[in-house]
Formats: sequence, C-alpha cells, structure tokens
Amino acid sequence: MMNRIILIGNGFDLAHGLKTSYADFIRSYWAVRSSQLIQNNQMKTNDGLCTYELSDSESRRQFNRLQPIFKERFANILEEYIKEAIQKAKREYNSKFFEEIDKTVNTYNWVDIEAVYYRWLTKIFKQDECEYADPNKLNDELKKLKDKLVVYLTYIQTNSIKPDLKIESIQKAICEPFKVDDISIGKQREFSEFVETKWNDAKNGDNTNRKISAQNYGYRFSDVKIYEDDYMRKNDLLSHINNVKAKDRYMPPYFLLPDQILFLNFNYTSTADLYIPKGSEFKINHIHGELNNEDNPIIFGYGDELDEDYKKISNLNDNNYLSNIKSIRYLETDNYRKLLSFIDSAPFQIYIMGHSCGNSDRTLLNTLFEHKNCVSIKPFYYEKFDEDGNRSDNYIEIIQNISRNFNDMRLMRDRVVNKTYCRPLVPKGAEQ
Repeated sequence: MMNRIILIGNGFDLAHGLKTSYADFIRSYWAVRSSQLIQNNQMKTNDGLCTYELSDSESRRQFNRLQPIFKERFANILEEYIKEAIQKAKREYNSKFFEEIDKTVNTYNWVDIEAVYYRWLTKIFKQDECEYADPNKLNDELKKLKDKLVVYLTYIQTNSIKPDLKIESIQKAICEPFKVDDISIGKQREFSEFVETKWNDAKNGDNTNRKISAQNYGYRFSDVKIYEDDYMRKNDLLSHINNVKAKDRYMPPYFLLPDQILFLNFNYTSTADLYIPKGSEFKINHIHGELNNEDNPIIFGYGDELDEDYKKISNLNDNNYLSNIKSIRYLETDNYRKLLSFIDSAPFQIYIMGHSCGNSDRTLLNTLFEHKNCVSIKPFYYEKFDEDGNRSDNYIEIIQNISRNFNDMRLMRDRVVNKTYCRPLVPKGAEQ
C-alpha cells in the first residue's frame, strides 16, 4: 500500500483566480472601510485597528448626490470614487501590529500576517522596543483581523467557488500514477513492495481493491478490467517491474495509482473539495479549520516549535503567549490525530500545491517531511512570464523553505524531487 498527500496552500486558490492572499484581504479591507465611510455619511471611524478619516468632504457630498445613478448604471465610476477616497483619506493606526501589515502590503504587495504576529509576540517577550506591555492587546488585534478575514473569505467562497472552477491539469496531476523517478533512494524498497503487491493482488483475482480504485478515480471497473487483464496476460511480474523502471512503457494506471489520496488543506476555503470525485473514498482534512463551522473553527496564528524563541516563550508562566500557537489549537478538533493516523498507516508521497512551506507551519511540516513513511516530496511551482516572454519560477524558493522544515539535510536532499521531474502547478496554456 502507498498513499499520496496533496498539501494545499494559498497558491492553490490563487491558481484558480481567487483573490484570497493576505494582501488581497488588506486591500479589500480599505475598500470596504472607504465605502462604508462615504455611504454612511461619516467623516471619521475607528475599528480598533485604525482610525480612518475622510478629509475631502466635497468629494463625499458629490458622491452621495450621484450615488443612486452610479449604482444603477455606472458601477465602475462608483468604484473610482471609492479608490479616490482611499487615496485622500487619513489613516491613524491604533495598532502597531496592523500598521506593519498595512505598510508591508503597500511596499511589497505581499504580507504574511501570521509571521508578523509572531514577530511582535517575540518582541513583547524580549521587551525589544515594544509598544505592547503584554500579549493581550496583540491577541485582541489579531482576533479583530481574523474576524474580518472570515467575512472576506466567506464572500469569496459563496460567490466564486463553483464546480466549473476546476482546472484539468491540476485534476490530472492529483490522480496521476506514481513515477519511479519521484521516489527517494532511501524508499525504493518500499516502492518495489508496493509494485509487487499491486500486481499480485490483481493476478490472484482479488478484485476488491481494483473495484475500490476504479470508484475512487471515477472509472467504471468493467471498462478498466479489460485493459488490466489483457496487460497481465502479456506480462509476468519480472517484465512488469522492468516496465515500471523503463518509465515509457505503457501499463494500465491501476498498477501505479495511490491507494488513498488525502487532501491536506491549509486554506480556510473549500476549493480543494472540488477535486474529490463523486463517490470516492478520498478524504479532505481541513487542518486549519473551515469558514463558519463551529465544529472545525479557524486556526489563525503561528506554528513553529523549532524556533529558539518559541522554546523560551513556552517556558513562561503566561498562557496568553500561547493563545494563537497552532500546535495547541490543533487539539480543539481531531484533525491532527486523523492526519497522524493516515501517515502512520502506510508509506506516502507528498504533492505540494500552492503552499510556500514557510515557518508559520513548520511544526506540522516537519512532522510530515521527516516521517519514516514519507517516500518523496514533490513541489509544483509557480511559473510566470514577463512582457518580453522571459520565463521565471519559484521552484528554488519553495525548496529553500522546505529545507527549513528539516533537521536532517541529507534526508531532505533525498526526499525532495529535483526540478527535472517537477512542473508548474498550472502550465502555460492550461489556465481556464
């Protein structure tokens, strides 16, 4: 038996055209605040993170006078007024934490809110020129931001995540057979055992697993059985093994398909659910929670127990420092226990789809990457082209981040699939 974990991060949603990055969220935050300020006929509001003041009263009066017409016929002009208001409005930050987030977005068009939170948490611990006396105010500000993020993502999930959002190249990658070149040197024996077991089960007439496999991958068993039986009549085990090693020899997919696929979703949205075939036994683990689900609340914070500062913080007799540490929040549900049960049950391969593998999830990723049953880690990278057609990608950046999740660098170099055998998550021309 050999399984596959599809490790899903925010880049997965972005590949589907969804504006779910933290930077998208912060930009939306200001657009909503500007719109509310104008439409509620207010000059100044304070949400606990930032005081926002519309200094141009004439612009607001003109907007209110023309709004009924614009709303019906010229929505684009309405948006321009809001953008103009954002540029003219005055911001007075009530939160140093939020100020850093906002200014980072403005400067780099990117931000990792969870990493910024942890940086401020350590500054409080060290009292390193820190405006916070203790973690309580910082935790309150993070909660305010999390609540707004939930509203924002709920809107996207409700209005944008539909069945036709699926991308065919991603669907094929998720359900593709194992490739011998992807398997680490240290796990070739386990791969050989998997190949032989699959062959022997089918050759001995045990159709149970073959039927389950067909159902999981959306095939009709009566159709694929014809090709599988014909292949077994023409080959014995030795020739089959040689075909696997040859890589370019045709064989029915069943003989190299994962027995189980687990979608390990680090996002809060349900985009990954679109890729589970109807009637399949494949599972999805929303490890960081789901939007508006009280039984699986959102986990928003930091998860790097390997960091030296975390070890010192955890020794403090103050639980407020640990309020938003992911490894503790995991215990609120059985998601983490289910994940451990899955990785302990059989060898598994990891496909990384849209996850940066940054430090904010390092504790969990280290558990996966260095687990005795992990046979390989295959990143699907982001590919882009500039105006002149020059190509670049983030493969090396992902590998650099993956390396920080390992204690054993030799193991890392063996398990991570090299770029020769990797490809973009969405190849050029495969976009919808």
